[in-house]
Amino acid sequence: MKLLALCAIIGAVFGALAAVSVPGMLPKSDRQMMREFYETESAVSISPSDYVRHMRAGITDGILVDLRSKGEYEKGHLVTAVNIPVGQISRSEILGAFRELPKDKAIITYCYSSYCMLSRHIGEYLAENGIYSMHLTAGWYEINRDYGDFIATGPVAGSITPAQMNSQGLCPPGTSGFEC
Repeated sequence: MKLLALCAIIGAVFGALAAVSVPGMLPKSDRQMMREFYETESAVSISPSDYVRHMRAGITDGILVDLRSKGEYEKGHLVTAVNIPVGQISRSEILGAFRELPKDKAIITYCYSSYCMLSRHIGEYLAENGIYSMHLTAGWYEINRDYGDFIATGPVAGSITPAQMNSQGLCPPGTSGFEC
């Protein structure tokens, strides 16, 4: 009788373990993979339209980081962006620079274009080291093309000007839906 009870308990434990672990081992369906992709992508991405709208509203809950070289940054960058030229500094210097950023603001990175993987690679590296960042859904190419009213030059981030506050940009205030 004791042996039967012991076997029943062991069977129940292994059954519970199998029920928990096996679903994670099964291949995911296309729908599951797409849902997970968009949940993740939405959590780590911000559109430049949203960032500009926040700037114009005086909302400063994020710090924008341009990852391009110092020279490229000085030729032009999205206003308020600071520069951490990740291709010109060591991995430990990258971590140090990001650790110096304000802790009360979301870190938002951008690089050369929307297809550039640098922001994603840096985001992964930072996450591995306990620093979490988001990225713009556009890079310098698109910012320069579409947000010319919000470009600053020189070695400092710059701040939004009265003229920029009144600029309509691509997505005017009150715009909703999928048009932006």
